[in-house]
Amino acid sequence: MKKCNTLYHSITMLFFTTLLSSCLKETAVPIESAFTIEVSEDKTSPVTIQLENESYGADEYEWTFEGGTPCSSNKRTPAKVVFTQAGEHKITLRVRNAVEERISQQTIRVDSAMTIDFDFSIALNDIAPGMVSITNKSKGGSQYEWTFEGGVPSTCSERFPEAITFAEGGEHKIRLRVFNGSKYEELTKAFTLQPSMQVDFSYKPLPVDQDWEAPLTLTTTNLTTGGLSYRWICDGSQVISPIKQTTSVRFEHPGTYKLQLIAGNGKEEKTKEKTIKIKPNTGIIKQNDVRFGINEAKNSIGCFYSAKFGGVLTSNQIAQDKSGVWVDFGFFALNSSFNYCYFFAPNQAKSNSFPEIDHAQGATFVNTPGAIGININDAVFENIKRASDLNRFTKWSEMAQTSFSKSNISHFVLVRTADGRKGVIRVKKFVKEGARSYIVADVILEKRMGE
Repeated sequence: MKKCNTLYHSITMLFFTTLLSSCLKETAVPIESAFTIEVSEDKTSPVTIQLENESYGADEYEWTFEGGTPCSSNKRTPAKVVFTQAGEHKITLRVRNAVEERISQQTIRVDSAMTIDFDFSIALNDIAPGMVSITNKSKGGSQYEWTFEGGVPSTCSERFPEAITFAEGGEHKIRLRVFNGSKYEELTKAFTLQPSMQVDFSYKPLPVDQDWEAPLTLTTTNLTTGGLSYRWICDGSQVISPIKQTTSVRFEHPGTYKLQLIAGNGKEEKTKEKTIKIKPNTGIIKQNDVRFGINEAKNSIGCFYSAKFGGVLTSNQIAQDKSGVWVDFGFFALNSSFNYCYFFAPNQAKSNSFPEIDHAQGATFVNTPGAIGININDAVFENIKRASDLNRFTKWSEMAQTSFSKSNISHFVLVRTADGRKGVIRVKKFVKEGARSYIVADVILEKRMGE
């Protein structure tokens, strides 16, 4: 019986030992490492992220933030992490419990902090065509988009574009868009080119040379736009200032001439040519429809004729320009009734109720040729083609001054200047306009030597 109890006891102890051993064995708990990152779409440095820990079954947490601030953490959910360095950065989460551990990892991209700027310069000058060089001062970009309004090329994707040509004048815009992987920034700058060079000029003879007869001097007006340097060429003539902006040209002989203006601006040269015809010298100046005012019109219309200055001068002009020595003759009409008219010598201005003319010359007149037997009519006047045709008249002065009135149409007056030049004046119209009344006349006068 004692033996059976001992056996029973042994069996019972074995059972309880086995049961206890089974109860003390560890049970494995499920564990996982996982997290999400909250970050804005713009990943331009600095980038701030917020982490969401989605791990389970862990008792310990070990965060590593490559290139971040902070660079690590043991909290279940760390505070915000900031990344300032551009590039890819790994975020690692290691979790563990008493039995095992797990690791998860993600990568975040940080784009460079971006500044956008550029300079440009125009070669030589701002006259079209313009060659424009670009200096890109932008930072942090990974992609560049250039647009050149009116330029060749019109677009470019290089960071540092080659020079661009703008052919036309006017305003042009240069636009740059820079992309750093997250966002675009844009900058536009404008500049203005002057129009491309257009070469042109005009010319006119000196007042004394309005008949276009040799010898003749003309003056030019430079109408060129966009030019910086000039050359004047006219074979067979004398160009007075061949490399100045404007010039005068002297023609000693009749003929057909080619006057050229060659303009440059450092980028190109262009030429403009005009044909000029110089007539043979007839020895006379002939001007039609010259107006001579009554006394009251001495400073509005004028009463004094000067072949040198190409027409009628006012008393004020003569005094201001000190041109008295070049005055050939004067006209007197007391008022708009034109009942008492005559031509007189410049040195007699004061005695004829005009301001005295400094350095004035004398002259003689035949104010009424018919009174001394000289027959002049329109046909005779029109047939005066050269200086020698004036030799038909033998008398150039009258014993006493005579006059004419508006009833005398056409009326002719002979004149001879102090230096011996002969001429004929044809009065063909009397115009009554109050204080600005005047006569209309045609003038033929011998030229001076060299005119």
